[in-house]
Parts: sequence; structure tokens; C-alpha cells
Amino acid sequence: MVWLNTKSSPFCLGNGTKQGGILSPFLFTRYSRPLLAEISSGNVGCHIGGIAANIFAYADDIVLLAPSWHALRDLLLLLDKCCKELGMLCNTNKTKCMIFNPTDKTKIVSQTFPHFTIDGHCLQFVNEFRYLGHIISNNLSDNVDIKREKFIICMCVLIC
Repeated sequence: MVWLNTKSSPFCLGNGTKQGGILSPFLFTRYSRPLLAEISSGNVGCHIGGIAANIFAYADDIVLLAPSWHALRDLLLLLDKCCKELGMLCNTNKTKCMIFNPTDKTKIVSQTFPHFTIDGHCLQFVNEFRYLGHIISNNLSDNVDIKREKFIICMCVLIC
């Protein structure tokens, strides 16, 4: 980096693109669009009415959906392959796995699942996580998110 004729030592940037930055559309078309197209065109994961519903994305927040651990493993392998082809890395510290059991308990096939990896890094299993500002729970209940929202409303009332 050079500023006012003074040269600094080399340094790495750990942050991504500023939200709404001028590079965002270019980077989306260069990286995210091909990744999303490749995974959604694959015949792996969930399908609803003949349409692939295996990947959902909002900007760089991506969710993979799979009906089985085999399908999720295949989706993760495809994601890893696409990322390598595009020169991208997945942030495995922020990447989580969640199992949604069927409501009919007789249809539960297994209580244990293999560890999933991306680029050799093990992914953590969680019972809930925050996606796009909402808390999603593996018990198909939104009670945790409603409780959080009620707390925020109460705090706003107390502050006002």
C-alpha cells in the first residue's frame, strides 16, 4: 500500500466486500451466480413439483436442503468442487448443519449422522441458528424467534 509517497509492508484483508459496494454486482455474477446455477441444476437434494429446491440464497447467505445425509454429502461435495473451480472458500466457522426430524417419529431412520466436511474442515451440528435475522430451530417451532422478538419489543417500549 502506498499513501503520500510512503510504502507500507504487505498485509492481508480479512473482510469481504462492503454491502452495497460498487463491486457487489460484478462479484455476484462472477462467483455466486455460477455456484447457485451449478448446484440447483444438479439432480441432488430436495425437489418440489419437479423443481430443484436444494439451494436458497440471499446475497452470500446460502442454505442447502437435502432429504438425506447421502444427498447432503453429495451437495457439499458439489459445493466444494464449485468453490475450488471459482477460487472461493467457504467460511466453515460459520457453516452449520441442522437435522429436521419428521413429525411422524416412526419415519426416523437414524439418530446419528456422519460428520460432514468442506475442504477437509468438519461442520458443526446445531439445534438452531440465525438466518437472515430469524432464528430457525430443528424442532420446526418458531418459539425461540418469537421470544426474541417479544424481548426486542419490550426493550423498545422501555426505552421509549
